[in-house]
Amino acid sequence: MKRFTKEINIRYFDIDMNNHVNNSVYFTYMENARTELLMDDFLAAKKDGLTFVVSETSCKYYKPIRLGDSIICEMVFTLKRKVQFLVTYTFKDKTTQEIFAEGDTMVVMINESKNRPVAVPQAFINSYVNVD
Repeated sequence: MKRFTKEINIRYFDIDMNNHVNNSVYFTYMENARTELLMDDFLAAKKDGLTFVVSETSCKYYKPIRLGDSIICEMVFTLKRKVQFLVTYTFKDKTTQEIFAEGDTMVVMINESKNRPVAVPQAFINSYVNVD
């Protein structure tokens, strides 16, 4: 199975009044990890008139992330339909691999000029996606 990992930098302003990362910040972590990994692909798709659009996202929280924790975000891409893929995120302790949270994002490939879904390019699938 293809898995991709990005380190997450916990910033002071990510911390809420309960002294842990605010629940809404996990969605920013997911977006940042996905964007950092796929930036070249995003830019190439834009040149072809295509864009990646998030259609759905969620997160389950198991243990609070606190300032000073060393966190990685593991991503797995799964093709759901020819026009969409699911990105599953697992937030883990870098050393112990203990899981803090799990989330997912459904992403649809859109033709910008027609504003309609189109098939995810095969080159993208070959590089990132696990096919069900």
